[in-house]
Amino acid sequence: MGRRADSALRILYANANNKPFHAISGAHATTTYLDNITNAVGIFMRGMSDIFIVDDGDTALLQGGILNGDVTDFLWAHDKQTMTTACACVGYISPILGGGHGWNQGRYGLASDQLVSARVVLANGTAITVNESSTDLFWAIRGAGHNFGIVTQAEIKIYDKKPDVDQWAVIGYFYTHDKMEDVVAVANTWITSANRPVSLEHYIVFSFDPKVDPINPIVIIWVIYQGAATIPTQYTDPLVALSPMATDSGVTDLAGVSKYTGADRNGPSCTKGYTRSLVPVSADTYDKTSLRKVINIMKTFPSEFRSSAVLLESYSTNRVGQIPSDSTAYPDRDGQLLFSPFMTYEKNVSLDAAAWDFAGQIRDMLIEGTGKAYEAYINYARGDETTEELYGYEEWRLEKLRGLKKEYDPFGKFNFFAPIL
Repeated sequence: MGRRADSALRILYANANNKPFHAISGAHATTTYLDNITNAVGIFMRGMSDIFIVDDGDTALLQGGILNGDVTDFLWAHDKQTMTTACACVGYISPILGGGHGWNQGRYGLASDQLVSARVVLANGTAITVNESSTDLFWAIRGAGHNFGIVTQAEIKIYDKKPDVDQWAVIGYFYTHDKMEDVVAVANTWITSANRPVSLEHYIVFSFDPKVDPINPIVIIWVIYQGAATIPTQYTDPLVALSPMATDSGVTDLAGVSKYTGADRNGPSCTKGYTRSLVPVSADTYDKTSLRKVINIMKTFPSEFRSSAVLLESYSTNRVGQIPSDSTAYPDRDGQLLFSPFMTYEKNVSLDAAAWDFAGQIRDMLIEGTGKAYEAYINYARGDETTEELYGYEEWRLEKLRGLKKEYDPFGKFNFFAPIL
């Protein structure tokens, strides 16, 4: 599909034939919500992948099927950048509709905060432009957008590359599982610091290395610092003092950061042919007790699930928290950490139930450690979350979303991913 009109035609065809429809770009959604789509019209967006910079240089226009890595690479080649998510092979537009976390969010806000306008095809096949002039719908598509239409084109904010922030220093520290409590204690000091630097980010992974430990997962912490060739020693010295069994380091550009976390185009997160699932938990700090329980669950994984991991993502949140919470539908601007079991295994339907069971156990432990009501990042949604867990507990927010859903999608055509109603 290469034109916006094609999306509308396919919706009209589906409606005329009483068939459901679903848009597909990066094809990385793992939620069980999609199990409800049968005998449907698939609207493949990858043919719509153009991007160009608008004349003033402050925004870019891009089509609805473009991948995240393509946006990053194109802008970088033109001395520009924006807030792109942390995985190169996912679609760019879909994460915007649910918020969108990534490396530059501390400076620029969420991916959804970059949206200036969108061309949206509604459930009746009508194409409209949504921007600040259409206040309510523009509010809704930045956090709950998949409930309202197919975005065929978006205009996003872009920013000049600057020498003082163009390079990223990365160091990975690898530990045996017994060091986990000490590692997260160090990371907690960064998160709770009154003067948390926008340049500092980190990413913790529990994963398996049978050469090191045939039973327990190992603990990896990637320390990422924007705008320097070396990371200040105040952040590295405490981790060195824990005597890591190995390290990995380098200086890279924005696109290169994801290579270290395995989310570049050729990384394990983008390798085709596996069944994968994510189950999200928002947290404010690391709780060592619940994380130890997570490791204890992981060590019971059978061999089929030992390509799986638990991801503890920590992007800087400075700008995210500065933007008023009521300005978009995204509900969790206070969250500091994004946790998720990342179940990965060879395609085999007989393993699906066990994989979901392990993921659910880990989620329960992670929620226990947050000490607050469960908040789930919608782009990682498992499929069994409540409306409140996905869209927030504020009644005004839920009522506004429900009202807009009834107005713009009264027949629930876009109810195949985390429906509001």
